[in-house]
Amino acid sequence: MDTHLTLNFLSAYVHHHNYYLNAWRTKGFSWNWGAALFGEAWFAFRKMYLLAIIIYSVNLCVGLLLGFVGLDDATFYEIYIVFAITQRVLFALTANFLYYVSAVQTIKKAHSKHTMLDLEEIKKLGGTSVRAVIVVVLVNLCFSLLDRFLA
Repeated sequence: MDTHLTLNFLSAYVHHHNYYLNAWRTKGFSWNWGAALFGEAWFAFRKMYLLAIIIYSVNLCVGLLLGFVGLDDATFYEIYIVFAITQRVLFALTANFLYYVSAVQTIKKAHSKHTMLDLEEIKKLGGTSVRAVIVVVLVNLCFSLLDRFLA
């Protein structure tokens, strides 16, 4: 794929959202408030499902591990808040880069399957998924309810 064609595909992938196109043009770290504030829900929203699942699993494991250590509630929450803030800062700094990598991989995979790709196909592969956010919210709700009933 030539560079001009790839830029058109990337633009279609993000539905011509200038924020991402500009962030990808600048090299280095850039800040993403959506990823900072919404974490795994942002990754799911941007159709990076595997990353969202990995993040959710890590959060769950850290929470369970801290719970099994037998810390008092105040210490548990202090440690978990520091973990969560650190994690969100890392998300904010790396999200645009991770989204770029995901977009390029998805486009290359689609191109390897179909030699003639059109922009509409790429647009369907990219964009956002409100359903994925709803799933994240429901999973969070279920775990919160489970935690309340088991506590």
